[in-house]
Amino acid sequence: MLGQPLQLLQKPGVSQLSTALKVASTRLLQILAISTGTYADKLSPKVVHALLDLLCSQLKNLLAQAGGSRLAAGKDLDDSKTDDSLDSDKKDFRALIRKQHTAELHLGDFLVFLRRVVSSKAIQSKMASPKWTEVLLNIAAQKCCSGIPLVGNMRTRLLALHVLEAVLPACEANMEDDQLTQVVDRLFSLLSDCMWEAPVAQAKHSIQIKEKVQELKLQVRASSRRP
Repeated sequence: MLGQPLQLLQKPGVSQLSTALKVASTRLLQILAISTGTYADKLSPKVVHALLDLLCSQLKNLLAQAGGSRLAAGKDLDDSKTDDSLDSDKKDFRALIRKQHTAELHLGDFLVFLRRVVSSKAIQSKMASPKWTEVLLNIAAQKCCSGIPLVGNMRTRLLALHVLEAVLPACEANMEDDQLTQVVDRLFSLLSDCMWEAPVAQAKHSIQIKEKVQELKLQVRASSRRP
């Protein structure tokens, strides 16, 4: 998948065919996307839209993975555990945090690639639609119920805004006034959140994570001392 590491990992006794096929298909899709972006004005609109639909689907999948990891980590903060599984829970919690971080990095890497594709004026005009603006705004601005950003990685969120910046100038001719108003409202709402709500929510979330890790450490120590 785009946005994920492409190197083959050598594992003795494990077939590399599946990984090789994924790498090859990803490389092919990258070549097609760059070529389509370069020659978009000379290609059939149906071809361009088909590729953009695929890229949008990839972007949504990566966002779902990043958001799912964030929600899973948040849920784990509230779960109570038994003594028998404390050590395992501690490892699982840290694994969830790492998984979330990795998913957000993959999403950011995909946006770097997408920014290269969207450099074409012809592509920008075809991406000027609510489908694209919504998913890009969701990456940059969507929040969890706790108030923290769904995507916590600042680089990834800024990259989404960079891609949106390239798309928005073409939206004036391709979107309705009410749709443009919604985009502007969400951008101002994002600005407000970044200034006032997000820092407080993020600070509380960081404290919760530290408390959770410390609690697990204490519980593991206490359980190990029991006869």
